[in-house]
Amino acid sequence: MIRQKVFLDTNICINVANETIPRDEWLKVRNHIGAHYSYQISFVTLKELLAKISRGKDDYVEQNKKPLRVLCEIHQRQFLPYPAVFALRTVLGLTVARRSPLHISEEELYETVCEAVLQCSGKAQLKRGVPYPGMPRKRFSFDLDDFDKHENGAQTEHVDLLQRMQAGSVEMSNVIELAALLLRDCGQAPDAASCNLLANALNGAYAFSRNLGELSKNAHAKLERRETDWGDIMQLYHLCDESMHFLTCDEKCRDQTQGSAQKGRILLYKELASSL
Repeated sequence: MIRQKVFLDTNICINVANETIPRDEWLKVRNHIGAHYSYQISFVTLKELLAKISRGKDDYVEQNKKPLRVLCEIHQRQFLPYPAVFALRTVLGLTVARRSPLHISEEELYETVCEAVLQCSGKAQLKRGVPYPGMPRKRFSFDLDDFDKHENGAQTEHVDLLQRMQAGSVEMSNVIELAALLLRDCGQAPDAASCNLLANALNGAYAFSRNLGELSKNAHAKLERRETDWGDIMQLYHLCDESMHFLTCDEKCRDQTQGSAQKGRILLYKELASSL
């Protein structure tokens, strides 16, 4: 029997850290996850928590690291690759990967970055170098500001696309076109069979995108406020794995996937907590 998997949305980590979610309640949920699921850490959640640290002052670095500590509290964890990479590996069995500055996998890089950030005293020290996790004689350096700037570009492009749709200069792509774009972005030549498989496997993410496309038709919609929706769409890529579940505080994620068979694997935190 395949063990079910779950990953956390960023809002859960932040709400536990600032005690909007009571600590004793979280411990029950955390224990339930550890007992019933294989715990995963998504790139998007990690990226957003690293951005919080990057954009804060060093005086608040320990406070800003609290949500990241929550993310890593469940020790039997597995880091996931970039969402598009995950989808192409899971659905099509392709051996794609994002380029890493080290001779290690994406997943190993993200875990190393996470552990290094948790032990550093601030961005400057991390950039100079900290002991490599598990190898104290080696040094590991990482530029949080550069990472944030690079990874935030996709969100900016997402808002720009919505605004161009609002202006009528481009139209919403259909699900097959989006699948082809995903393949090209990962250096793969699209074909009809691959596009159809991806289109079916990413129906939750596409349903969310389609609803945003409909919103963009409203000339008065404040689309600059939809920047974080890029992350929600990317999170839903992971549902291409039929054993994967997404735990979130945001009801919008479930509401925006109406018509998708994957909607049932979007778990609302308040519902899970109240059931325990």
